[in-house]
Amino acid sequence: MGEIDELFNDFLRKYADQFVKELRYALVFETYPFGQGYNLTRPSQGDANKFAGVGYGFPSSLAASIEPVFNFEDFEVDFLMNSYWYYVNNGRKPGSYAPIKPLQLWAQKRLGLSPEEALGAAFGISRNIYKFGIQPSYFYDRAVKALGETFDANQEEIAESINDFIQQTTLKSIPSNTELTIGL
Repeated sequence: MGEIDELFNDFLRKYADQFVKELRYALVFETYPFGQGYNLTRPSQGDANKFAGVGYGFPSSLAASIEPVFNFEDFEVDFLMNSYWYYVNNGRKPGSYAPIKPLQLWAQKRLGLSPEEALGAAFGISRNIYKFGIQPSYFYDRAVKALGETFDANQEEIAESINDFIQQTTLKSIPSNTELTIGL
């Protein structure tokens, strides 16, 4: 791997890790109004983070499931996370029921209910989702914005790093004891 590849991969790794931190921060520490429905037709029932979401068949919370997958050959990174992230970010329109089992697990974890109580709550929640939907949180969009702000704040450092690299590479490519003549 050449030096320029290493420079790009270090950059990719640094900002991918920062994006994962921003996504997790948006889920765990940011708060979002809830209970208003997808079309915001109901009053807010309060504010809460998005940390406790554990879906059926998923081993961990949405925040814990986020991981970068690097393709250094093409200077790309993909971000994997539990598939229900889409509904947490974009909401869910009214008109369809949500699956009961993930809601039951959520009610047990978030509300501290017994499995039987959580099952009853899950049916009620699913019915409300059918009637009103779920409003979007846009946690992903918040993380993208925060990463952009971090990137903007570090532009001088990034430019300096690139300039240093170019200078070092240029100096290495000029053989020592070579006389340079620059003329017009």
